[in-house]
Amino acid sequence: MPETRASRGPRFRSRGGAVLYLGILLSLALTFAANAASFTASLDRDTITLGESTTLTLTFEGGDPGGAPNLPPIPNLQVGGVGQSSQISVVNGQVSSTVSYAYAITAAQPGEITIPALAAKVGNETLKSNPLKLKVQKPGTPPAAPGQPANPGGAFLKLLVPKPQVYLGEILPIEIQLYVQMGKLAEMPHFKEEGFTLGKMLQPTQSQTIFNNLRYNLITFKTYVMAAKAGKLDIGPAVMSLNVPAPNARRTFFGEIADWQTISLQSEPASVQALPLPKENVPANFKGAVGSFSLNLNVSPTNVAVGDPITIKVQISGRGAVDAVTLPDQPSWEHFKLYPPTSDFQPGDELGISGTKTFAITAVPDSMDVQELPSFSFSYFDPDQKSYRTLTQPAVALTVRPSAASLPVAAGGSTDNPQAPTRDIVHIKPRIGTLAQIQSPLLMRSWFVGLQAVPVIAWLSLLIGRKQREKLANNPRLRRQRQVEQLIRSGLRELRQAASTNQHEAFFTKLFQLLREQLGERLDLPASAITECVVEEKLGPDRLPANTVNLLRELFQACNQARYAHQETKDELVALADKAETALSELKLMKTE
Repeated sequence: MPETRASRGPRFRSRGGAVLYLGILLSLALTFAANAASFTASLDRDTITLGESTTLTLTFEGGDPGGAPNLPPIPNLQVGGVGQSSQISVVNGQVSSTVSYAYAITAAQPGEITIPALAAKVGNETLKSNPLKLKVQKPGTPPAAPGQPANPGGAFLKLLVPKPQVYLGEILPIEIQLYVQMGKLAEMPHFKEEGFTLGKMLQPTQSQTIFNNLRYNLITFKTYVMAAKAGKLDIGPAVMSLNVPAPNARRTFFGEIADWQTISLQSEPASVQALPLPKENVPANFKGAVGSFSLNLNVSPTNVAVGDPITIKVQISGRGAVDAVTLPDQPSWEHFKLYPPTSDFQPGDELGISGTKTFAITAVPDSMDVQELPSFSFSYFDPDQKSYRTLTQPAVALTVRPSAASLPVAAGGSTDNPQAPTRDIVHIKPRIGTLAQIQSPLLMRSWFVGLQAVPVIAWLSLLIGRKQREKLANNPRLRRQRQVEQLIRSGLRELRQAASTNQHEAFFTKLFQLLREQLGERLDLPASAITECVVEEKLGPDRLPANTVNLLRELFQACNQARYAHQETKDELVALADKAETALSELKLMKTE
């Protein structure tokens, strides 16, 4: 979470520049005056141990008191130095300002201390803040109860599971919520997933919320799990590392935290009961689909000749593991020659737990006796209704004509075309005479002319090679680009070999190396400095399409998950290798820094 830097005014060397600067400040001041000012007070921790300090922050939005407010005497509290920070932002043409003053607060004895509502004058208006309570514990006091902030920075984790029971193969969306007042993410959260298949984790969203009368930044991580075995299964606890201000942290001249420490957060675990699918009334064409689905079928054309193809499009939409749905066998289609279907999945949400999967089947009728395409059925298990359901599309009428190849040949072999006229016999020359081959001059022979160009071509090749070596010697950026291109070519071959042999660790090690090398070359940064955060900070929509940025997030996410013993199958590794090749190819087209 970025911190606010105090803005410093530029220096002007001309009177005109100073006048322009004053005009801008005046217009900003008028805009600020038009907005209602607000004044709030907050503590970075509401519970401390005797001897520790906390930070009291007074925040003014839409106005400036003209200096740090003087705090009234508060029993058993000592006030230290003051830091200041300010921020100006423009959103949709609206200018807003925020000024914050931070005070170091130290308690003199344990107990509960009330910081009363503070008053400050902004312009012609007197504003009041909200009162606060600070709990000071004796040294050695046990930590707070589960679910309550007991870490520096007031940070804690929550693991949210929507229901206690699931069926095998049912998708269960979960959320991990990080409550923090001040901190920086050190890693993505992770948890034990034994007995589950873990889905992808989305990039976190951020909002603000009130908890126990304190304001928190709420960071939400979304993912899903799918039970792989029956029985009681444990999810969590969720664990992650977070950088928070160190106790008695120093602040810079601009009010920024100078001292940070890394803490480990852990949520309460959750458990669910995974139920096996019922063994009674299982449809014959059930292929393991669990969720809620709808079915649509389209056939075209319906008037064909024997041997002509018919395209059948089957659309299965709904919520569940839609991308994993497979087509059931249709025994009633025995009078058609069926070719392997192709499929396309269009997700309906970011997690991919809903959407539409379209199958395209090519079917060829084997005789003119075929009069219809028999009905199509698809079965699935509905966990909400706790029963199997079968969707059926009715039969489609067909007209099958005889093909030209199946028509009998007419007797006699007669045709309507008139017989082509016979040609007269061409007169043969009785005496050819003496024949001799005339040799062309040496200068007229192509091989001789081409031979003269060999020295010129050799000289040009040496000249071009020398110029290229000089260009590379004087251009380290170009030299690095050539090296990275060679590394990517060889690395992609190694990546595909690791995917085909299901070498999980080697695959993700090479994938992470290729992403860092290509991004580092494009952004002119060392490869070791490339992390997942670079995608969010450096790759905006003006540099890369949104789908490419999302693909890079997915690849980095896969690398992060691989570090926590997440095992992909061989087919998943091959699919990731294809996505990696696409992402690296599109990165080459990105403009460099």
